[in-house]
Amino acid sequence: MSRLAAFIFSMLLVSLPVVAETLPEAMRLVLQQHPEIRAGQAQLNISNERLLQARSNFYPTLGLDGTASDARDIDQGNPRDRTTRRADVFLRWNLFRGFADRQGQRAAEHDQLAADAGLLDAREQVALQLVQAYLDVLRLRRQLALGETYISEHQRLSETVKMRVKNGRVAAADQEQVRATLIQARLQQSQIRAELRSVEAFYGLLVGRPAGELSEPTLDVATVSQDLEGLLQQVQLANPQVRSALQTAAARAEEVGVAAAALSPSFDLELRKRLLTEIDPIPQTDARQSAQIQFSYQMPLGGASFSRKREAVQLKLQAQATADAKLLRVRGEIAQRWSTWQEARAIAVELAERVEASDRVVQAYDLQFAAARRSTNDLIVARADRYRAASDQLENRIQQLSSSAQVLSLLGLLESSVLGEKAVEQP
Repeated sequence: MSRLAAFIFSMLLVSLPVVAETLPEAMRLVLQQHPEIRAGQAQLNISNERLLQARSNFYPTLGLDGTASDARDIDQGNPRDRTTRRADVFLRWNLFRGFADRQGQRAAEHDQLAADAGLLDAREQVALQLVQAYLDVLRLRRQLALGETYISEHQRLSETVKMRVKNGRVAAADQEQVRATLIQARLQQSQIRAELRSVEAFYGLLVGRPAGELSEPTLDVATVSQDLEGLLQQVQLANPQVRSALQTAAARAEEVGVAAAALSPSFDLELRKRLLTEIDPIPQTDARQSAQIQFSYQMPLGGASFSRKREAVQLKLQAQATADAKLLRVRGEIAQRWSTWQEARAIAVELAERVEASDRVVQAYDLQFAAARRSTNDLIVARADRYRAASDQLENRIQQLSSSAQVLSLLGLLESSVLGEKAVEQP
């Protein structure tokens, strides 16, 4: 994006009105317009058409033959100039060609199921991308609010210390210490604001409009197994990437039979009816209708048919190995996400207790400072500890939501969880 385009986009984000926006509302917008979902839907439509083509192989072929010729024939030893005009209608039906039609249909059905799972995976990936962007904006906005409160407290402390220095009650170095801490806090706020502008710009590009007043989302994890072994079994059956890869492997296995069918003979039934005959002069005999069963067996030299079968076998092995690799990757990823998710949930109560304790310490130190029993440094340390405690609690809550979203996405349940409007996720 050029600097001018970035500037225009940022001005549009500033000029547009800010409205409240929930995660389900944003997700409905994204799922309607994201290009990866449009591509997945197009692939599903392609697989539907290929299945229709495969099923059409079971039907006969209706055709019309026409002949117009001028020839010089020898009829009973006498040369004749003969003009022929013929029109035939025929119905040709393949009776057998090595079960290629049946296996081709099954391959198309598996490809359709793979495309359907691929579309679901695309929707889950886009949903996870949106949830992560939504949580990034929410986290940084709340972090910025915490920082503003922290800076305001230091500004009030700075004024208090300034008066005490003026009255000779504390050393001038205390005022410089408060000032240095305040500058450090403002530097941190500047970095957070820069990061927030970045994630808000990405969110605006993803959703198609700037982020409004975001609220904390709720995720339904009631159907998620809480133990790792149960979760590993659940993801093996439910993960859309794995399901798509397994269906693709099944389709390639059926194509081995399609390739092998080229080595089998072919039997065709044909019914033919003469519609028009104009021959001058008329020959002694002319077939008016016929029925025949045709046997055909062709073996191209050079081994191409055998090579196509061996190729199909290798494609099947490749597809199965890809499915196994995806299952291994997903199982490893779910194990990591589960550990992070469980640890974040387990420490949440203690983090809340730490915030309450640090707040009580700050209140007590303020009273003791007023009674000249605490130093300026004690207040600075206590306020910094309360700010870190509140920041850690915020990070923990966002981590819980992010880990829950990742686990649900691996199970193919994130979209339904967000749009289902159920609130089961608790700290």
